[in-house]
Amino acid sequence: MDEHKQDGRYEALYTQLLERGMDLHMSNKKRIRTGLIVLLLLPVILGIILKLTGSDKIVFLIIWVICMFVLCIYLISVEYIDDSVKRALEEVTERETNFDELILDSEKLEERVAARHDSIMQRIKALREETMPTPEKKEKPAEAESEDEE
Repeated sequence: MDEHKQDGRYEALYTQLLERGMDLHMSNKKRIRTGLIVLLLLPVILGIILKLTGSDKIVFLIIWVICMFVLCIYLISVEYIDDSVKRALEEVTERETNFDELILDSEKLEERVAARHDSIMQRIKALREETMPTPEKKEKPAEAESEDEE
């Protein structure tokens, strides 16, 4: 009986640990998304500031390169933290954790794009079939016109 209680506690602790790990994983996904957005917007913002101030281009180039290095270090550290949490959970619980990936690899991305492309093409085909008259519909108005002429 005591062993059954202890197993229940371990299972509750595992569930709680897994929930916290998943929460951290979800926040890491948001951090990665934010980092990538900043990585894309930074050159635009620096370019606008450069045009408005008319400052030296070399200074802005140096600032841009430094910011890119800082952002890359940030993104790598977030990925490292996420991977270390996943490994720690697997080691402690001796079970495989099911974290989805922070960034999709190229094969999965290609599969998603292909699936999305297929679904869009099916929608386009369905819309064309709905909007375009079928040959039967074309013949009926022509027959009706010939009856009107008589």
